[in-house]
Amino acid sequence: MVGSSKKKACECSCSCARSSYANGSAGEKYEKPDRQSGASMMEQLVPEITTHALSYLDYPSLCRLSMTNSSMRRAANDDSAWKSLYHKDFTVEQDSIRPANGWKAYYAATKAVVSINSEFYNIIRERSLPEMSHLWLRADYVKCINGSGELFTGYNSVMESWGVAFNWHQPVNFQVCDVRVRVLNEMAWVTMKAFTNVNSFHVTNVYEFHDSRWFMVHHHSSMMLNDGEVDPHIFG
Repeated sequence: MVGSSKKKACECSCSCARSSYANGSAGEKYEKPDRQSGASMMEQLVPEITTHALSYLDYPSLCRLSMTNSSMRRAANDDSAWKSLYHKDFTVEQDSIRPANGWKAYYAATKAVVSINSEFYNIIRERSLPEMSHLWLRADYVKCINGSGELFTGYNSVMESWGVAFNWHQPVNFQVCDVRVRVLNEMAWVTMKAFTNVNSFHVTNVYEFHDSRWFMVHHHSSMMLNDGEVDPHIFG
């Protein structure tokens, strides 16, 4: 309409009607971009940027973010974010796998296995046979191969071997490193290196999931053959 102070909006499907002009060109009015009412800055980011930003969060922060609102829950449950967190906290060796229940569930399962594996070594430090008996699955197929190469088969035999070790051996100062975990359905195996003030070992532990928790079913410790240098400062 002639004399009208308003400019007719473009009826095309482009975004020109919402464009902002920061250079102040003549005849072009600067307008603020439309924003969702009440939406946070994070919620207004494009998905790729949001995923990248979430990759800097740790496990507790990502879990807390998922409990804020529906939009943040969708972002925090994004599979790419959990895959990035898994690679940051654990290993990039499993980049090509496709977890059946997604990376969030796979991260949680891996974290649980890492926790029970750490508990195993805490039990050894404390020399607690009752705790060790609760860690192992009560089955006749469980096996334990200690650093000397002795093989013990069956739950009772394995527990007897730990009883002898706790009563006979002096406490050993050791450090566990290079821990790698692989979870496959209801089974998980963990490889690592264990350095003591006497010897160094390659270790493999196998766990099975029963009654909502992980149980150890196999422990194998093999002495290193000069392929692992012990850090002289590792024991302080």
